[in-house]
Amino acid sequence: METGQLAQAAINIIEWSWNLLDNPLTSGEWFFSTIFQSNVRLWSAIVIFLIWIAALIWVIKDANARSSSFWFQFLSAIIVLLFTPVFGILLYVAIRPQGWKWDKTAWRDTLFQQTQICENCWEFNHIENLYCTSCWESLTTTCRECQKRYSKNYSYCPNCGAPSLEE
Repeated sequence: METGQLAQAAINIIEWSWNLLDNPLTSGEWFFSTIFQSNVRLWSAIVIFLIWIAALIWVIKDANARSSSFWFQFLSAIIVLLFTPVFGILLYVAIRPQGWKWDKTAWRDTLFQQTQICENCWEFNHIENLYCTSCWESLTTTCRECQKRYSKNYSYCPNCGAPSLEE
């Protein structure tokens, strides 16, 4: 390419840029009119389809977080597919479990295994505490067989298995 042709191409690009800045509608009018105005139904269908897919993905993720049951997750996806996003989501929200599946896991059991309740004031205390942190009531008793201390909440000594005879 010669220098004159490069200069002419650069001048054409600069003129087109100035025309675009002066009147942006005329330079891109044909493109936007053919794409957006003549295909409103197509674009509406694409937007509704994308909303439907987003609702389906959300329901599948939420159902997975709330239940371990494959059939519940499958039923939730079918409800959204059959009843459009709006009615399907409302129906799903009505039938979904209230809690999360990790609410039912071992952390609650672990918490309760590491605490004991004072019989006097009903305060939670750590399992290793000898006295209640609220009322200073004794939380342990001494086994008559092995002479080791254990929680008053136990019916039997966890060390030797002797029954608790405290009144």
